[in-house]
Amino acid sequence: MNEWITVLEHLNFFNKMISEILTVYVKINEEDKALILLSSLSQSYDLIVTSVLYSKETLILDKITSTLLFNEIRKILNQEEHT
Repeated sequence: MNEWITVLEHLNFFNKMISEILTVYVKINEEDKALILLSSLSQSYDLIVTSVLYSKETLILDKITSTLLFNEIRKILNQEEHT
């Protein structure tokens, strides 16, 4: 993930790549998808990645996606407050 793209753009790209992989009949379980997503994030998300990896027994892709989107919204709101 490049620092200059949004989480939403990255998630769209990630979902497109997963869809393409699935078209060749490769099965990827949800936890593996979650790990792939977490490992694809830029360094600025290291704190989130670390907290997600060490706070859950089972990684759930939808929850990770929600966490990332919530964090993005929080960043935007903080930027608006400071402008």
